[in-house]
Amino acid sequence: MTDRHPVPRPSAARPPRTVPTRGGWAATAASVATILLLVAAASAGETPRVRVAEEAGGGALRFDVAMSGPTFFFEGATNENGFPANGTPFIVRGWIYPAGTFAAHGSSSGTNADGSPEFPDQVLGTWYCRGWHLQDGDALTGPVVATTQVFDLDPERPGAKTLVTDGLELADFLVPFDRAIVGGTGRYRTAGGSATQVYVDFNGSGGFNTSFVLRPNGR
Repeated sequence: MTDRHPVPRPSAARPPRTVPTRGGWAATAASVATILLLVAAASAGETPRVRVAEEAGGGALRFDVAMSGPTFFFEGATNENGFPANGTPFIVRGWIYPAGTFAAHGSSSGTNADGSPEFPDQVLGTWYCRGWHLQDGDALTGPVVATTQVFDLDPERPGAKTLVTDGLELADFLVPFDRAIVGGTGRYRTAGGSATQVYVDFNGSGGFNTSFVLRPNGR
C-alpha cells in the first residue's frame, strides 16, 4: 500500500518529532548559527545564476535545498510509532537555492506550509531524491537511508542539465557526510567526483533543509 508521511507541525521550541525525521536535535542554537555562517562565508559573492556559482567556486557547486514535505511518499510497513519501517522505499523532491539562503533568511526558511517555494524567484532548480530506509524513519543516528539524488539545474528544460549523486544519508543533524557524484546530463554528462551534505533544520512544510557542496570533475 502506498502512503504519505503526515506533514509535521513545526514547533517554536524545537523541531517537530513527527514524520519525516532525520534524528534527534541535540545541537544548540549556537551550533546552528555557526554552521550556517560557514556556509554563507563559503558562498560569498555567488549569485542565483548556476553558471556564475560554478565559476566563482572553481568548479564546486554550493546549494541550499529545502525539501517539500508534502511530496514525501513511501510504500510499505510502518513501525509501532507510525514511521516508515526499515526497508521501505520512498521518493521526495525539493527546491534548490543559492548557498547562503538559509543563513540569510533563517535555517528553517525555503518552503511555504504547502511545500511550495518560499522564494520562487531565487530557485535554481528542483532536487529529487529516491531510495530505501536502512533503519526505521525515527532513527536518531547513523545511516538511515540509501539514496539517489538528482539536481535538475535547468528549470526551463527538465533533465537537460543535471548532476546525480548516490550514497548513504545520516539521521544526524549538523554532521556532514560524503556521497559520490555518479553522472549527469548536459555539461555534467561525464561527471564524477564527490559531494558533501549536511542537514541543518526542519522547514515550514515538514521537510528538511540541507546544505550541499558538490565537486564534479570530468566535465
